[in-house]
Amino acid sequence: MGHFRWWLRWKQSRGHGVHSPFAFDLITNVISGQHDYSAFQDLPRYFETFDLARYAQPRFNQLSFRLINYFKAKRILEINAAEGVNTCYLVAPSSDIRCTCVVSGGDREHTGITKMLPEDVVSRCEYVATMPPAGSEPYDAIFVNLKEHEGLQEFSIDSLLHLSHENTFWVIYPISSTESKQFWTAIVKDRRFSNTFDRRKIGIAFLRPSFYKMHYWV
Repeated sequence: MGHFRWWLRWKQSRGHGVHSPFAFDLITNVISGQHDYSAFQDLPRYFETFDLARYAQPRFNQLSFRLINYFKAKRILEINAAEGVNTCYLVAPSSDIRCTCVVSGGDREHTGITKMLPEDVVSRCEYVATMPPAGSEPYDAIFVNLKEHEGLQEFSIDSLLHLSHENTFWVIYPISSTESKQFWTAIVKDRRFSNTFDRRKIGIAFLRPSFYKMHYWV
C-alpha cells in the first residue's frame, strides 16, 4: 500500500492520469506550481526582523497564498490563526481581502506576537474568540489550523458547512496527527465534498456539487 500510494502521489502530482480539467489545472499550476511571487521574498524578511521566522511553514504558507490568489477569494475564515504568519500570506494577494481570524481570547495581541503584524494586515482582519454563528455570510475559503487548537471553540464539518457556499474551499493543516487525520478522513468520505486533495500534511477540499467525487494524492 505504501509503495502504491507513493507511486500514485508521484503520478498525480504531475497531472498524470488526472482527467478533470479543474483538478489538472489546480494540481499543475497551483498545488505543484513553481511560479514565484514577490510576497515570497518580502514576507520572510519581515518575519526575520520581528523574530517570527521560526513560526513560518514555507510550503504551507506559499500554498495558502497561491490558493487565495488563484480562486480570487475575498472573504476568508482562519480558525486558530496562531501567531499570524499564515494570515499575512492569506491577505497578501489583494487589498480587497478580508479575513476573520478565530484566536484564543479574540484579541490580536493575545500572544504578544500578532501585535507586530503589519498594520495593513491587521486592518483587514477581524479577530474573534468564537466561531461565527450559522447563518453568517458565507466565506470563500476556510483555513483550519489543527496543530494548536487548545482553547478554541469546538467546530464540526456541519458547522463549517453552514459558513460555506458551493464554491468555498477548505484547507486543513496538518493532517498527519491521529486527531487531525480522523477529521480529514471524515471530510474525504463525506459525499458533500466533490474533490479532495491530499498534499501530505495539507488537505484541500471542495464542495462544487456539480463535480464528480474524486480524491487525489498530490
